[in-house]
Amino acid sequence: MADLESIKEKANSAADGISFNDCACETLTKVPDFAIDMAIKHMTDAAQAQGVDTICCDFMEANNPMG
Repeated sequence: MADLESIKEKANSAADGISFNDCACETLTKVPDFAIDMAIKHMTDAAQAQGVDTICCDFMEANNPMG
C-alpha cells in the first residue's frame, strides 16, 4: 500500500481543477497498489461528470463501484 503523502501527490495531480481532501486520501491508502491509479481515475471522472471540484469521503462512498 502506498503512503499517505505519495497518494496525496498522485491524487491531487490527476486532473486539473479537482482535488482530494485529506479524508479521501486516507481512504485511498486502503486501496491496493495495483488498483490505485484506476481508483483515482474513476473518482476524477465521476467528479468531472458531476461538476465536483473537491473529492471527499462521502463522494467516494457514493461513487464506489464496489458497492
